[in-house]
Amino acid sequence: MNEKDCFAYKNKKCSILKSKKCEGTQCGFYKTHKQYQLGQKKALERILSLGEEKMKYIDETYYGGKMGVMQP
Repeated sequence: MNEKDCFAYKNKKCSILKSKKCEGTQCGFYKTHKQYQLGQKKALERILSLGEEKMKYIDETYYGGKMGVMQP
């Protein structure tokens, strides 16, 4: 695997870190696209397992109240 396999590698640089130089698999944030998608799915499942008040707080705090999937 190389830096081109990383989910954040775009236009020959890192799209998520301030340091735009890609460190490839040595980077602590390196994930393949599949690993990234799985992580996003797990995070959403975890949020959806919380109570209504916590989901509403997360939705309003981090998503500006726009995450309709969090509404019961």
